Amino acid sequence: MSLDSDRPEGFEQAVYQGISVDRSSAGRDLVVTRGNVTIKNIVSGLAMVRPHPVDRGLILREPLFVSPPMGFGGPVPEPFPVADPIDSSVIALLGKESSGRRTTALDLLDTALVDKDREIFELYPDWEKPDADRIPCEPHTGYLLNLAGVKEPLDKEFHDRLAEYAMRAHSTDTLLVVIATPRVWNSTAMNSRTSPVRIMEMDRPSALEVARRRIEADRERAGRASWLTDESSVFAGLLHGAEPPAEAVRLAHVVLRAEGPRDREALDGFKGWKHKLTDWFGSTEQEAPERRALQIAASFLDGAGARTVLDAADALLADPEIHWPVRQGGPLGGAGGSQRCADAELDYAPDGTVSITKPHPGIDRALLGHVWRERPQLVPVLTRWLSAISQPQGIADTCLPRLAGVLTTLAESEGADVVLGLTQDWLRNGNVRHTQLAVDVLDHLAVNPVLGPEVRKVLAQWAQGITSPKRQLAVAQVCGRRLVREYTSVALTRLKYILRTAEDEKVRAVALTTLRSLLGDTDLAARVLKTLVDWTTPEKNASEKGEFSRTAFLDVFALDDSESSTSPVSLLLTAEAEHGEAVRALLREGWRATWQCPELRERAADVLGQWCDAAEAGELPGDAVEEVVAVIFSAQADVMGGELDRLIAGTAPFRAQLRTRLFEVVRETATRAATSAHSTA
Repeated sequence: MSLDSDRPEGFEQAVYQGISVDRSSAGRDLVVTRGNVTIKNIVSGLAMVRPHPVDRGLILREPLFVSPPMGFGGPVPEPFPVADPIDSSVIALLGKESSGRRTTALDLLDTALVDKDREIFELYPDWEKPDADRIPCEPHTGYLLNLAGVKEPLDKEFHDRLAEYAMRAHSTDTLLVVIATPRVWNSTAMNSRTSPVRIMEMDRPSALEVARRRIEADRERAGRASWLTDESSVFAGLLHGAEPPAEAVRLAHVVLRAEGPRDREALDGFKGWKHKLTDWFGSTEQEAPERRALQIAASFLDGAGARTVLDAADALLADPEIHWPVRQGGPLGGAGGSQRCADAELDYAPDGTVSITKPHPGIDRALLGHVWRERPQLVPVLTRWLSAISQPQGIADTCLPRLAGVLTTLAESEGADVVLGLTQDWLRNGNVRHTQLAVDVLDHLAVNPVLGPEVRKVLAQWAQGITSPKRQLAVAQVCGRRLVREYTSVALTRLKYILRTAEDEKVRAVALTTLRSLLGDTDLAARVLKTLVDWTTPEKNASEKGEFSRTAFLDVFALDDSESSTSPVSLLLTAEAEHGEAVRALLREGWRATWQCPELRERAADVLGQWCDAAEAGELPGDAVEEVVAVIFSAQADVMGGELDRLIAGTAPFRAQLRTRLFEVVRETATRAATSAHSTA
């Protein structure tokens, strides 16, 4: 099981407040109702933070799980009771970053929910401002709100709302565990004497015990646990108790791979390969630059073909600032590829791939961090080199995912600014391939457990930065990838920023295309539609420019020839069962709000008229289109010309059917008015 900041597998799966999702389609907005759940409940449930299922079979348990020192917080600290620690519906589990809070929280939930059929979900802070009203409260369910990486303290409003949530959770037999640092939790903003939220404070578990249990779990090499304390072992004394659990797990893996208790190379690997890197980069040998170039290339391109790695190393040596002489004899000069790799201590596999990590696990990350810190004058050279080898038909043209992953790892050790600056250089370059690499890197960083909160803020700034349309374009693309699956609301908000501020039509077009593709994704369609409809509704969008929001709604649903092949309208109108009813209810709400804006009514009539044309041609379901159009009749039953003609004029059967429906609406409206007048009299 992953520790603290790691994400579980299957994050794309979800259920929604008041709705259950069949396991075969978990995470989709194609929902199956439980009992007599109303359409209103389905729609309101889409506003909740999206839950991500936790596989209870993968939760760390004894003997691998090591209980941390823990106590109850509050005015008078209480000792942590051994029996039945759960007597509150909301628990705040506070501790330092990388202290094992997530693992401990999952253990608490697993212990409290005795019935193993009860589900546990993880929640990410998918909001611009913390909002306890968006935390789901499904009966008989456990939730983990993971605030790892969050920096801003929670305010009084959040704590007050969370206290109200705790009362609801108690009545529905729901359990929520929130993990955060004490600073983020900000106890001064809550009333600790009256709040039903229980605070539990934890320290890191014994690192030595964590490592020992990991080793003992390996039956064949369980005896190696003694190496952690045997003074004759090079691994003794490395853990003093307060290290992060992840560090203890890493040492356990090193010990299990070691050649013996005195394997100093394995020890060096655990310590970040400091000795090896000093050996590689500390000498003044004349041939050292050639080996170093190959080691750097292999660190970026680990596992790539020998030709790719060797050519990339040669390209680095060819940079004018390195001044490395051209090899005499060209391809016939010097040693062969396998010998060059051997000289650089790289693995040259029989299948022709080259690896620096196979003989030295983890050294790729350590080497690049070493270069960035110890040889800063080389960084601009590497930036140029990365740009060159990643071009279309470039040396590393097929290795972009690997490069993106490496740069994300580099950002974790050297800071996000290092890599964000590099991505901006690529975006300014304007090359399609460099833009794609920048988007790949941002895609990784935006959901990174450590750097994600910072990067998502940067993306918000870029989305609103009209002076750099290339950055806006990149954000629009990032919002259609992993970010929208883990942080749906955050991604959609950044798309809204782009649509609100973009002056470049290409940028706006890409943002709209991203929205259309998300509306056509059955995993996300209803949730995205709910957000888009909220943009059209004045009371839910008071701080925004109404015209912008409603224009976006119309642009997404237009059926002109250039967009008809990518339009999500057919998918939304043909959705089945209660999901289909909820979708059509949302569409009606969006169209009603749009039609009520006089300056947009002509455009709305054109777009809705396109739907009618498509229904007439059999391209859209007539009954579904009729239901949507009827909401316009309710608002405009006294108008028989102008924009309404665009919808009902004509001799085709479908238009005649719409006119019949209009007359029915007029009669119903008149009847209601007469009844109301009579009752008043």
